[in-house]
Amino acid sequence: MLARPRPLVIVILLALLAYAVALPFFGGPFALKFATRIMITGIFVISLDLLIGITGMVSFGHALYFGLGAYSLYFISPVSSAANAFFAIPFAILLAGAVAVVVGSVAVLTKGFYFIMVTLAFGQMGFSLFFDTKIAGGTDGAYINVRPVFSIGSQQLLSFSNRTVFFYFCLAALVLSYLFLLWLVRTPFGRVLQGIHHNEARMSALGFNTYAYKLASYVIAGAMAGFAGVLFAAIDGYVAPELLGWRESGLAIMMVVLGGAGTLYGPVLGAILYSIVEETLKSASELTAIFSLVMNTATAKWLGGIVANSWSMALGFFLIAAVLAAPKGIAGFIERFAGEAKRSKPREIKPSAERREREKAMLLEVENLSRAFGGLVAVNGVSVKFPPNKVHGIIGPNGAGKTTFINVLSGALKPSAGNIRLENDEIGGKKPYHVARRGLGRSYQRTNVILPFTARENCALAAQAQFPSPFRFNNKWRREAEDEAVENALKAAGIAPERADIRASNLSHGEQRQLEIAMLIASGAKLLLLDEPLAGMGPEETGRVTALLRELSADHTIVLIEHDMDAIFAAADTLTVLVEGKLLAHGTPEEIRNNKAVREAYLGEWGQEAKP
Repeated sequence: MLARPRPLVIVILLALLAYAVALPFFGGPFALKFATRIMITGIFVISLDLLIGITGMVSFGHALYFGLGAYSLYFISPVSSAANAFFAIPFAILLAGAVAVVVGSVAVLTKGFYFIMVTLAFGQMGFSLFFDTKIAGGTDGAYINVRPVFSIGSQQLLSFSNRTVFFYFCLAALVLSYLFLLWLVRTPFGRVLQGIHHNEARMSALGFNTYAYKLASYVIAGAMAGFAGVLFAAIDGYVAPELLGWRESGLAIMMVVLGGAGTLYGPVLGAILYSIVEETLKSASELTAIFSLVMNTATAKWLGGIVANSWSMALGFFLIAAVLAAPKGIAGFIERFAGEAKRSKPREIKPSAERREREKAMLLEVENLSRAFGGLVAVNGVSVKFPPNKVHGIIGPNGAGKTTFINVLSGALKPSAGNIRLENDEIGGKKPYHVARRGLGRSYQRTNVILPFTARENCALAAQAQFPSPFRFNNKWRREAEDEAVENALKAAGIAPERADIRASNLSHGEQRQLEIAMLIASGAKLLLLDEPLAGMGPEETGRVTALLRELSADHTIVLIEHDMDAIFAAADTLTVLVEGKLLAHGTPEEIRNNKAVREAYLGEWGQEAKP
């Protein structure tokens, strides 16, 4: 989870801020305009970092919103007078945000390369709209004759025509944009975005509507890009179709990667470095001065001219070298020397003085359930009941359809036929987050936690899933109840307090399995579907988790798949045997052990040898 900037980072950012504040006192007009352009680009790239580094969506059409923001100023500006910035800026933000809603509603349906292609396609459609038509001057672009002003009635408060005033306005806008995003990603909403980035399947299984969260992130990023675009149009008073093109989107991605995705401040540093290097490589005189430090003047002048004439190639070599030298960007390089990030200390939770009453769990009924993949029927007409407050085991040979059965129950797969009822509520065919909100939680065959988060942070996200609205921006609302749920879940799952604040990636396999169960407990699920929770565990860990399952059945209905026969027969109240997708038998462990058909199909001699 994104931590607060480390002290070294804060010092660097404050130093850059102090330099920027002082720049108008010693820098000329070119330096002021150049710095203004960098700051506006900084707003643009941190909005993209919200998508790439925080939410995990690489957009190759982000310039669409940047360009729309720029063109919005042209549309709202009178021919011979200034537009009122009180209206121009909100108009740009709303226009970009509205288009982002439309584009995002389609784009967010896709993932990975498909998301990249869809956003690129929409971006190029926007470019073509202005390039191939006469809208706003077509290929020639359009001029904004008078820069915007902030005015109330006839009283002018601030004019963008004043370069120094505009510079300070852009500086304030960059600082506020960064602080806004830093706040946003540390809210409940932002924590879910980070969870989606690292493990979308787990977030959906906890009960979060990941589509809604990703769409909200996309719209916020688009609106911020529109804000950057309207400021960019005010620099020179000129807009052109190229502002919406794939090249601008590609440059923004390059700056995010160069600076360090997922840090928010890194892309700003990337924008600064990229802009300075590009400007330097274009200038033969500056290159000559640099080369003169290590060679004679004539050679330096000759080499400077060659590099300046082929500056784009030289820039390419620089970017390759930068990525190889610092794969995590400038921010990653800085953080090597910044020490370990400090995470928020957990609040002390006083245990409730009241004894908690055992709660009735949930009844799960399956009737004639089938799931086919073309001609292969993985689950075939299964009917079974799982009464509440018991441990129910599902066993069978490999390929029997056990995991497919669990996937259909949890909503990961839609049933081909049949019904699934949770407390008489039909959940068959519903999306995983709908099923999870109804009270069904699941684990996976392979451990499925959010590895970059600590155990406590994983459980905090799970506890938040009890109220999974995308519009949760208040850290204090329900904080105490959720913190208590987290502590209770960690304790119930047997995760030691000293291990709770260790990243999940550094926990042992057994501890990760326990953490997955702790997340389900924290989420408030009353029916737990566990897919091979004992896989890969040693005898001691197996005994601990088996005892945990028996304890949890006091408040939960537990349905688990397991291949460890000793453990499953010891833990389960009932056993369901699947063979070739069909229900072979269902009953108590003793009944299953004595079932001749089960012994022939699966248990073999184990059933006889294991009899007391």
